[in-house]
Amino acid sequence: MPEGDIRVEDFQTFLTEARMQKGAVADASVRAALVDIPRNRAITTDAVHVYANLIDFNDVLIEAGRETEASHRRALEFLHAHYRGCDELIDEFEMQRVDFHGSRLHAVVLTPLGEENEGERVRIAVAFAAAFREMVERLGDDYPQFKTRVCIGVDTGPAVAIDSGRSDEREPLFVGSPANHAAKLAAGDNEGLNLSPRAGMLLGRTPDPLTKSVLLTEDTERRRLDEEIITATMQRSGGERLEKAYASVVESLQAQRTADSGEPVFRFHHKEPPLKDLVYAEHPPSNAVRMDLASIFADVDNFTPYIDNAIATGRIAEAVANLHVIRAEMGAVLRDDFGGRKVRYIGDCIHGLLAEGDRHETNATATMKKAVSTAAGLRSSFDLCREMLPGTEGLGLAIGIDYGTTPICRLGLRGAASVRAAASRATCLSETEQRRCDGTETALGERAYGESPAIIREAFLIDRKVANMDVDTAEVLFGTMPSPYVVGSGQTDPMRAHEPDAAPPMRAHDQR
Repeated sequence: MPEGDIRVEDFQTFLTEARMQKGAVADASVRAALVDIPRNRAITTDAVHVYANLIDFNDVLIEAGRETEASHRRALEFLHAHYRGCDELIDEFEMQRVDFHGSRLHAVVLTPLGEENEGERVRIAVAFAAAFREMVERLGDDYPQFKTRVCIGVDTGPAVAIDSGRSDEREPLFVGSPANHAAKLAAGDNEGLNLSPRAGMLLGRTPDPLTKSVLLTEDTERRRLDEEIITATMQRSGGERLEKAYASVVESLQAQRTADSGEPVFRFHHKEPPLKDLVYAEHPPSNAVRMDLASIFADVDNFTPYIDNAIATGRIAEAVANLHVIRAEMGAVLRDDFGGRKVRYIGDCIHGLLAEGDRHETNATATMKKAVSTAAGLRSSFDLCREMLPGTEGLGLAIGIDYGTTPICRLGLRGAASVRAAASRATCLSETEQRRCDGTETALGERAYGESPAIIREAFLIDRKVANMDVDTAEVLFGTMPSPYVVGSGQTDPMRAHEPDAAPPMRAHDQR
C-alpha cells in the first residue's frame, strides 16, 4: 500500500461524492456514510466518539465459579440483546456504529458538519449516552439476566477514518486521540457518563484545570432526555427516540419465544482445527462454535501519538498506508503462517484465535506451543514492518495470550450488520495480559501458562512475560533451529513467519 495510493479527503467531500454516485445529491441523510470507505481512501473527520462499557459482563460469563455451556449461552444472549439495543438507538439518533468488541460498544456522531456545530454534536452524543444508559437499566429490570452497570466515555476532536476490511467482514476504524480517550473514559468499574474536559466545556461545564473528566449527574442525564434533538431527518427528544428503540428491542426479545421467529437460539459444537477456515457467516447463534482455544491479542504500542503527529504534520497518507500494511501483515501471519483466525481488528490491534487438535477435542499443549510461535511470528513480521515503513521506528508491539473454552458466532442484527463475536474469560484476559506489556513484551495468562509445555513455562517464569520473543528466539526455545554443522535439506527453516510458502498480497516482506 504505497503512500501515493492513499487519497486523503475530508468527510464533507467524501459525503458529497458518495451522494453523487448514488444520484442523491440533495438527500439530507448522512447516516452510515463512512461504512464503505475504499481501501485507498483516508477520511478526516471532526466527530464525537462515544464508548460504552458493560461493566458486569465478566460476571455473566461465570456460573458457580466457572465457565459452562449455560453461562456462555447466557453471555452471548446478553451481548446480542445489548448489541441489538445499541444498534436500534444508533439508528434513532442517526449516528454511526463503529464496532462492538466484547463488552465495549463504539459509535460516533458525525453531523451536523462544521467546526461551529461541534457543541451540537456533543449534545447529540450526550443525549444518546443518557438514552443508552436508561435502555440498559430498563432491559435489566425487564429481563434480569441482562442486568449490568454501564460506563460511558465521550470525547470530541479530529480523527481519521479508514476501512481495511472486505465486503463480508468490514473493518471500520477511527484513529486519533478522541476515540482512544473516550475508550479510556469508559474503562473501569464505576458506572456513569464521563465527558472529556473539552466535551464538558462545549456543554457549558467548566472543568477543574486538573481534572481528566467531567462526570454528569443522573439528574443531568435525565434532563438531557427531555431536550429536543435535531438530526438530519427528524426533530424529536432523546426520550422519544429511546421509547421507539426500546420497543423494537423488546419485540425482538419476545419473538425469540416463537419457534419460527428466526431469532437466535444458541446451539454449540466443536470445530476441528485449524481455525483459519472458519467462516463467520456460517455460524449464526444456532450453529455457534464452542471449544478450547488460545486467544491472542496484539496491540501496536504508541500508535495514537503517532497518528496525532501525522494529522498535525500533514503525513496522514503515510501513516494510513503504514497502518494498512501493519494490519494486513498481522492478519496474514495469524492466518497463513500459523493457521489462526482473526476475530477483528480493533483500531491498531488484532484479536485472533488458535487451536491444535482433532475433530473431537483441542490439544492444549500443542495449542499453546502454536500460540507462542504465532506471537513470535507477529513480532518478527512487525519488526520487518518497522525496518521498511517510514516513520514507524517509535512503534512497538504488546502481545497477550490466554487459553480457555470460548464460544464463537455472529451476533446482533442480521446480515451485514451482524457482529463477529468470540467472548470468554480467555478473550477478555488475553487483552488484559496485553495491557501489562510494553512494546517489546509478550505475556501469558495464568491458564495459558498452566497449559503450556515445560519449556514455555520456564521461559515465561518471571511474571509470565518475555521481552523480544521473536521467531529466532522461538526456534531456539523449541529446538527447531538447525545446527550450523549440519548440512541443510534446502527447505525453508520452520516457524519463519516472514517466509511463507505462498505470499498473499499486501505482505510487508514482499518488498524485500
